[in-house]
This record gives sequence, C-alpha cells and structure tokens, in this order.
Amino acid sequence: DGVDVGGRLVALFDGAPASFPHNERAYYSSSRSKAREAVGRGAVGTISLRSRIAQKRMSWERVKELAGTRPSMTWVSAGGAAANYFPELEVGAGVSAATAAQLFAAAPISFAQALDAAETARPASTPLGISVTISSRTRHERIASPNVVGLVRGADPRLRDEYVVYSAHLDHLGTGVAEDGDGIYNGAYDNAMGVALMLETARAMSLAPPRRSVLFIAVTGEERGLLGSDYYANYPSVPIERIVANVNLDMPLFLYPLADLIAFGAEHSSLDAVVDRAAGAEGFSLTPDPIPEETLFVRSDQYSFVRQGVPSIFLVPGFASTDPSIDGQAAFSAFLAKHYHRPSDDLSRPVDWDSARRFARANLRIGTEIGNSDQAPRWNDGDFFGERFARR
Repeated sequence: DGVDVGGRLVALFDGAPASFPHNERAYYSSSRSKAREAVGRGAVGTISLRSRIAQKRMSWERVKELAGTRPSMTWVSAGGAAANYFPELEVGAGVSAATAAQLFAAAPISFAQALDAAETARPASTPLGISVTISSRTRHERIASPNVVGLVRGADPRLRDEYVVYSAHLDHLGTGVAEDGDGIYNGAYDNAMGVALMLETARAMSLAPPRRSVLFIAVTGEERGLLGSDYYANYPSVPIERIVANVNLDMPLFLYPLADLIAFGAEHSSLDAVVDRAAGAEGFSLTPDPIPEETLFVRSDQYSFVRQGVPSIFLVPGFASTDPSIDGQAAFSAFLAKHYHRPSDDLSRPVDWDSARRFARANLRIGTEIGNSDQAPRWNDGDFFGERFARR
C-alpha cells in the first residue's frame, strides 16, 4: 500500500482478508508467503498480531502456556541448508491484543480499527510511528525423524512407473503442558485416525492393485510445519514428475452420522469429477468449504505436493448429518475448542464407525480411479495454484 518497510519491522495479522478470493486467501495466509513478501520489500523482522479469529481460536493464556515448550523446526537440505528459512528476517515476535493496543497507541489508527480493517475489503497499511527493541537467543540442534513409505506396485507395465500418493502424518505433539494431570497429547483423531484409514486403504489396494503404482507415505513433522511431506516432495523416492496425484488424510472427525464431505483442492484440477463420483457412490454429497477463514487447504500435507506441481486433494467430513437433530458445525467447533491439540484427543472421543467406513471407501475409490485412468489428473486452465506451481 505504498508503505516503505525497508530496514523496518512489519506488524502483520495472521490469515488473509475475507475479501480475497478463496484460493488467494489460503495462499497468502501461509507464513511462508508472508515472510517472502516481507523480505521482498526489505523488512528485517516481523511482529505477529492476532486477528479476532485467532483470538477466538486460542486464548492468550493458552498461547503463553505453550510458549517455549516446543522448538521451531525446519528440515535441512542435502547441501546442509535450512529449508524455508529467511535470514533477512533477523527477529520476530508475537504479541497479545493488549500489547498490540500499546503498539498502536501513537499510530494514525487504533488496534481496534486495524482489527476492523483486517476483516473488510480494504485492510489499512500505515506506519505505526514507533521504534521497538527486540532481542532473541537461539540454540540449534539436529534431530532425525523418518518418513515411512510403502509401495503397491501397479498392475499395468505401461503405467506402473507413474504413482498415486496417499499421505497421512504420523506425528502429534507428544508430551506437553498437563491438563487435569495428563500431559500426554494422544492425537487419536489428529492423526491416528488418518494413519489408520491410510493403512486400511493400503491393505485393500494390495489385494487389487490399480494400473498405476500407489505410494503410501506416513510423513513426520506435520505439526511442526509440514516438514516430512515438504522434505519428501523435494527429495522424493521416485521422480516427482512421475507422481500424478496426492490424496491426503488428516484428522477426519466422525463425531456424528455424516451426510456430506468437503474436498479441499478438488476444484483446482480434474480431480473434482473423480471426487464427486467417489463421494456419491458412498452416499455423500459434496459441500464447498464452509470455513474459508481456517485456510485448511494450506495447513496439511497435501500443500507440500501442490507446491511441487502435483494435483492434490484433502477430503474431510462436512457439517451436515443424516440425523437432523445434530448440528455438525457446533460439534466440530466444540472439538476444536475442547480437544484439538489437547490431551483429551484420545480414545474417549466418539466415533461414528459407519461414517468412518464409508469415508474410507470413498478415499479408496478416489485412488483407484486415478490409478486406473488412461489420463493423469491435470490442473484446470487458469487455476491459481496451477499457474504458480504446475510443472511446465
């Protein structure tokens, strides 16, 4: 907006404006996109401000409880370089709403006005007119955590050197801040459920392999920034140009009898029709993303494959229930508020097993159709992600 940020710190909100088209909103919500933009304009650091959505999603008290309990991480390339690292950004900080109000005390607009602007069609960009001092101390160490890869070899000699990839992240948070004396973060839905669905898909496909080969990848480090999938997509065990599609499984919630599914990413490629047929065969309807502010398309492992030009989908349960007395969105919101990334995401959570079975079969149908099709999936003409990432 014409503001010179060269040599300065940029104070910015999480997410992206609701006025952005759906795809652009997801892309520009990524912390990687924000960092690249800041560096490209000469900034030397960032201060993260919490939007009203972020404040509602997690209280500042909870943020403080978790602060410093888990290190930030990235993966290291074969040449020893840290991935997705921007050395130009010398410092960074995240602040509470109360501290943010102080930062805006001498600015042309108040923090409340900035919050309002972030939710409108034209966010406001303005110098805050202040100087801050930030210091940080960092300790580096190297750790190793494996991806686990399995292969079902394709049945067609002509197509078996092309690959459909199923992915599901094998990590959760481990141990952490105790709640009611329990410090084990079990991750039953996030993402033991996704891994279990992937393993069952692998079992079924091993009995009747499609024409193309199928890779099943349990990826590590998703909770630390899609690390395992991003590493694999950059250093794949097969040529990346031979990977024709990715089907990702992450935290499908079967809290009630499901009537619909949301297929993140399907609208970007010819996978849209494939998903529609698979969902319909299992009695599901397809619903557009009801919560675009959560930008889920860039927050799970399929996005690592998208960034390498691979058409990808991420299928999750929708909010409609076959039981009209159940409010699916309320059940989803309650899970996020009370159990997501908490010790209580364990086997005491309810599971509608019939919905899980139908959901598993829908994902199996998707991979089977991709694996047997004469034509590999393709990006739609003019698609936002296809234009940025498709292999030429």
